[in-house]
Amino acid sequence: MHSLADAISSLQKHFGFDDFREGQREVIGSILEGKDAVVVMPTGSGKSLCYQLPAMILDGVTLVVSPLIALMKDQVDALRARGLPATFINSSISESEQRARIDSLRRREQKLVYIAPERFRSSRFNAALQSIPISLFAVDEAHCISTWGHDFRPDYLRLRGVIKSLGRVQTLALTATATPYVRSDIIQQLGLNQPQTFVSGFDRPNLSIEVVHTERERQKISHIRRLAKTHSGSGIIYTATRKAVEQVGLKLQSAGLSVSTYHAGMPDSVRIKAQDNFMSGRTQMIVATNAFGMGIDKPDIRFVVHYQMPGSIEAYYQEIGRAGRDGLPSTCVLLFNYADKNTHDFFIEGSYPEFKVIKEVYDTLAATELRRIELSTAEIAARIGERNEMAVQSALYILERAGHIQRTAPVNREDRRSRQGRSIIMLDSTPVTKLRIEPTDVSRRGELERRKLRAIIDFCYTDYCYRAHILRYFGDRQYERQCGTCGNCRPATAVHLSDPDVEDHKATPSAPVDVTPRALTDDELLRVRKILACAKRMNGRFGKTMLVSTLRGSAAKQVLTARLNELSTYGLLKEMAQDEVLSYVDALVEARCLRVKAGAYPTISTTELGDRVMREQEQIALALPLNGHD
Repeated sequence: MHSLADAISSLQKHFGFDDFREGQREVIGSILEGKDAVVVMPTGSGKSLCYQLPAMILDGVTLVVSPLIALMKDQVDALRARGLPATFINSSISESEQRARIDSLRRREQKLVYIAPERFRSSRFNAALQSIPISLFAVDEAHCISTWGHDFRPDYLRLRGVIKSLGRVQTLALTATATPYVRSDIIQQLGLNQPQTFVSGFDRPNLSIEVVHTERERQKISHIRRLAKTHSGSGIIYTATRKAVEQVGLKLQSAGLSVSTYHAGMPDSVRIKAQDNFMSGRTQMIVATNAFGMGIDKPDIRFVVHYQMPGSIEAYYQEIGRAGRDGLPSTCVLLFNYADKNTHDFFIEGSYPEFKVIKEVYDTLAATELRRIELSTAEIAARIGERNEMAVQSALYILERAGHIQRTAPVNREDRRSRQGRSIIMLDSTPVTKLRIEPTDVSRRGELERRKLRAIIDFCYTDYCYRAHILRYFGDRQYERQCGTCGNCRPATAVHLSDPDVEDHKATPSAPVDVTPRALTDDELLRVRKILACAKRMNGRFGKTMLVSTLRGSAAKQVLTARLNELSTYGLLKEMAQDEVLSYVDALVEARCLRVKAGAYPTISTTELGDRVMREQEQIALALPLNGHD
């Protein structure tokens, strides 16, 4: 049995550190005692040492399952640079090289090997593992095994069988983002034996978290420009789609900013160059989809901006975790527009199609009466009348997993843009009437994604501490209310009136109310309820000026563009002057019936008290002048 003293000696000898980071000592101690473990550590906190160090101490080989194929070589090169025996096996190397590396593992020439999860599809590879002395089976990005996780990967479901075939080898599961439910699901899916669970603090105190409610694209671009000018370090701008990457990148470049762009649809050489330019500091910012960031360890990322909201709190927290790795203050801004929800709805519908769509795709293929079928996704979608081609692509994937079809891979990138080289092979000798697919499995997964989407939307609308909201979501209740640094906790910052994009701040500010609160007349109460009803219907998406303009029935372009003229409360106070309506709004804010959300673009919404007043469930006094509009 190895001791912590052995671990500290190895830490100094192999890695050059004098002591462990927070959380590492307990995890490594548990592993050296021979126990299974589940480890949740925030991004950048040193999870990899939790298996790399034991690998150097334990007698056999440590096998690390990782989905990050592109980063395996970098990780192995870093270990070898320290003189540590490590290798990797994935699809980037030839079969003969894979065999050679397996032979070197048998001879105990390596202490650590990274394996891509799809390798376990091969029965020959699984058989080869039986001849390798494996001491520790480490599963990185372990949330990928849970259908409740934000990045479910079916190949991870094979791991339980692999662990069992290896004689229930000691197992370590690691992730940066897992709710309590996902953690318990990881334990169940891997079949772990009474594992110890280690949850290091999710909190990153140096990250300032803010949600800015926006109405127009210009506001988003303006906010990024301001961040780029006020932060000396680097920044990542995340968008929800590849198209948005291109559009936002062009707008920022046109604004004279130093920007690279990155998404999975780009040629490899272009992506590599974009990443190199960003990592080396030749460009200040990189605009990217979530394809960028896994394994990125650039210490001086001073801001992370989400141009559109991500699909879940898990994804959001993982992505902002790339900021401030050097421990210095960094800014994380989510530019929220409720309309961005439509993009995620499209992705969810496309990723988890109704069973009816899956059946229609199968029937369309069977109707060709061919064994090898050359139909593109678009052609299949046209035949079944499905507008979302992504749903057809997902249906094909589900049918392939169920063993009904097999798809041949495109030979090269040009083929991926066309039908050429892309065939579907029917595996059923005769068409089946009952598919080997459980309809509820697909619908359940879709509902899980919708639940996560609702959770991130709730986060964007919360009035409480953003940090506490996230920590509670992950089951860490260290902060119950205020952190003092997030957008909801810190004092409101001054508005930049010179910014031409900030429409809501152009109006002359109303004078502060300096009268004693008093009981209201029936007419005043009616106006109050109309104002609160209008604010409620605007759903916290707009500021004071837009609220007043809507109540007064304004035909201003921004009111009509936002379709606020379609609200039932539009024009309810058209007989009142703007200053008069503003005095009511200010009085309602003072009385805590309306709430102004701090930020570069303050928005206004009703409070619980305001909702009760609107429903005539509670009476209030307001600081309104007696000569008001009676």
